Amino acid sequence: MNDEGADKGEKQDLASERSGVLGTALVRQETVVLLVDLVESVRLMREHEGPSVRRWADFVRVVLAEILPRHRGLLVKSLGDGLMARFEKVPDAVDAAAEMHRTLAKLNTGIPEDQHFHLRAGINAAFAWSDGIDIYGTGVNLAARLATLAGPGETIASASAHEQLAADLANLANPGETIGSAAARDELTHGVDASCEDLGECILKHFDKPIRAYRVGPPSPHPSLTGRRHYGVAMEPTIAIIPFGSRNNAPEHFDVGNLIADSVIWRLSKATNMKVISRLSTNVFRDRASDVAEMSAHLGATYILSGGYVVNGGQLMVTAELSVVRTNQVVWSDRLSGEIGDLLQPESELAHRIAQAVHRSVFDAEVEHVLTQPLPTLESYSLLLGSIKLMHRSSKDEFLQTRKILEELINRHSRIAAPRAWLANWYILRVTRGWSEDRKREAAEALSASHAALDRDPSNALALATEGFVYCHLLKDLDTARKRCEQAVDANPSQALGWLYRGTVDAFKGDGEAAVDATRRALQLSPLDPQRYYFESLAATAELSAHQYANAERLARSSLTLNRMHLSTWRALTISLVSQGRMDEARQALREVRELEPELTVEKYLARMPNAQLETGRHWARCLALAGLPTGNGNSIRH
Repeated sequence: MNDEGADKGEKQDLASERSGVLGTALVRQETVVLLVDLVESVRLMREHEGPSVRRWADFVRVVLAEILPRHRGLLVKSLGDGLMARFEKVPDAVDAAAEMHRTLAKLNTGIPEDQHFHLRAGINAAFAWSDGIDIYGTGVNLAARLATLAGPGETIASASAHEQLAADLANLANPGETIGSAAARDELTHGVDASCEDLGECILKHFDKPIRAYRVGPPSPHPSLTGRRHYGVAMEPTIAIIPFGSRNNAPEHFDVGNLIADSVIWRLSKATNMKVISRLSTNVFRDRASDVAEMSAHLGATYILSGGYVVNGGQLMVTAELSVVRTNQVVWSDRLSGEIGDLLQPESELAHRIAQAVHRSVFDAEVEHVLTQPLPTLESYSLLLGSIKLMHRSSKDEFLQTRKILEELINRHSRIAAPRAWLANWYILRVTRGWSEDRKREAAEALSASHAALDRDPSNALALATEGFVYCHLLKDLDTARKRCEQAVDANPSQALGWLYRGTVDAFKGDGEAAVDATRRALQLSPLDPQRYYFESLAATAELSAHQYANAERLARSSLTLNRMHLSTWRALTISLVSQGRMDEARQALREVRELEPELTVEKYLARMPNAQLETGRHWARCLALAGLPTGNGNSIRH
């Protein structure tokens, strides 16, 4: 049944209307719905259709003849690769699901592992409509959606089903026994372990609010959910910077802690995808920043930055640490030195170092969170920050996983433009990083995502800038690309990506002066961007178009210190070195290019470049050829 199967349940209201048209009486009554779904049914049927169909038919016969009668259940319908049954009591549904899991495990004996059958099951207790044949309503839909949270061999129950299960345990307990004692549990489940694990509130497709879910029975070896999480709806984390405390208690140095906090707040407040709490709210926690949970409860923060300092003459020694509230763990700490006078400067170096480390650590913490927790249990801000960071990771597997993360965000926040705009960015990067040669398909997918974002917010600068980059990199329509980027910066002059993409389009068009102006503005607007290397890489391209080869080299080398696996940065460095006549260094840089993409040729480079027909693109291709890049099947480069 898979995800399409879950959607089938959501069409029941239409079926209900048809039933009413036919004159069949509809009755609304309390029922327990069990929906089971065959894991990987599409693959199994595609690869082993005949054997899979026969085995599934045999299993259905066992369910009808033995399992459902034994547990007082009635089959509502067979869904081809799933079953829907109804019960009067939750324990019966739990027992029936458990027996179905055990039955399939026995039937898998002697069969190759890649052909094993596994079920995932969802149980919900709710009022539903019935016409005597089928059942309809939101309660049925919820059972189908809960099944999508289950790992192979698992059963996931709703809060209402869990409450009924607990009530039955209480009713079955003998005098003197505690609720949920071994005797009561055995009587309830007939030997099946019906322990319940609270998985917290999970985001389910087409449900506006998070749904509390429970795993009934032990987890499978590959569970989809591993534990309880708390949900928030914010699309960014909230950081509280507590005024730093003095360690030598000199009254004349008391305000140094406020200066540190103010300077860091000012810098972090310029970062996108974060909320920073005012120091007027955090000041009360100065010198009592040990209880992270208490501060979070009062401030609503997800991260806490605190620390202390020692003043010696004009010198300052600062100790800082960043704690994540959800785990009460320190995710970054450091000791930094500076001068008191530095804190009075508009661009304090000490404050910048702290803010930069905090910003980077927040993104790293959220990436770790995304990589170690199941998507339905993650906060939306974790998904957004994690996807932005993972999108630029060197691992192809992590890059591909980003799409699933963004699709989870889109399912949760269908009316918000940003996740769809980032998905369009993802399609662009898949082509520019050499992980897809189907430029036409990727362009169609990217435009579909950017159009959907703009449908939701026509003036969204991120979506406009991204659509400009689609026209630039995937469709090679530089005029339309420039128009979209212009619309982006008009809509929001502070949107750094808008200026960055506009500058890159100008670079490809050969307008070097405009390209440099735009990319330098982008760098100024994004001093703490988690993808700083990406900004510097595209800024290097702008400098190349302006024939500022020393600047291009400087930016490329700075970018590579942050990400040595970025292919286009190595190409920009190679071109800048050839243009400066430093051929030995250029050949060395090209070796890095060919190590990252062994199949690259000048011909392939020109095929993917938006400016291949312009002098700028031909000059860059000649530089790569001079450094030793093979020309390919046809040599269209004039030396």
